[in-house]
Amino acid sequence: MPLNARSALELFESYLSGVRAASRHTLAAYRRDILQFLESLSKADRFDPDVHLVDIDLESVDTSQIKGFLAHLRGKGLDARSVNRKLSAVKGLFRFLVLQGYLPESPAGAVKGLKQALRQPGFLPVDETARLLDGAEHPARDLAILETLYASGIRVSSLVGLNVGDYNRREGTLRILAKGAKEQEAPLGEPAMDAIDAYLAERGNPGPKEPLFVNRFGTRLTTRSVQRMARKVGLSLGVGRVTPHMLRHSFATHLLDSGADLRSIQELLGHNSLKTTQKYTHVTVKRLHEVYDKAHPLAGAKSPDG
Repeated sequence: MPLNARSALELFESYLSGVRAASRHTLAAYRRDILQFLESLSKADRFDPDVHLVDIDLESVDTSQIKGFLAHLRGKGLDARSVNRKLSAVKGLFRFLVLQGYLPESPAGAVKGLKQALRQPGFLPVDETARLLDGAEHPARDLAILETLYASGIRVSSLVGLNVGDYNRREGTLRILAKGAKEQEAPLGEPAMDAIDAYLAERGNPGPKEPLFVNRFGTRLTTRSVQRMARKVGLSLGVGRVTPHMLRHSFATHLLDSGADLRSIQELLGHNSLKTTQKYTHVTVKRLHEVYDKAHPLAGAKSPDG
């Protein structure tokens, strides 16, 4: 039986939702981008997913059709970042189908993304953070690293120094050596712990004195290799240039936006001085001004004298 697009998309969405615990926002984004690609394959005059997906055989899709889809998007004026995001969704679908044994190889595997300006904001918006962490093509180790950086806000230098014994699943914490040789306990959420558990299980549950994160040779990762990985993942998903420090900054900014007090964030970040933590308030105040200017009915109005 040919692999029709409707069945493939349903399987992929079930995987993202059930196995990867993707958010509704992420599921909707993947579905929207993939449907746009599938519409480009359809011969229907007026594409209706409920009707025409069953007529699309994904086993017959080739690389030229995917490249043609990207060229079509560029022709419509989409920027490189948006095109790469849609390519990432298509790659995720085909990679899933290969891993599940439905296809022998991915027609999207050799398709490269478009060159884009390297954007490096101080932090990622919540939706882009979710996309980064819900990426369907992350190896177990890389997902565990990204989840840990965002969940704990620790520095990359602390992350690479972790041993397996520093991870406490029962308490939901990491014992880290912060700046100034100060030891502290960093809390973790369930998504990060699930990712770490899956990665350690893949490694055969190494002993407590083994490095928590290792390279392909089984030795401790370096800060540079984590930086390279984060940058590569961010660009491949269309999020832009991502750094470990950006995830630390995102951790603090999102906590502050959600109502956490500055003293608590200071403790979580391991800052000695509250002044160091206060830089995050500038970002939040700037965002509040943007919201105010857009939402307040008289925010942009000039006075009679002006």
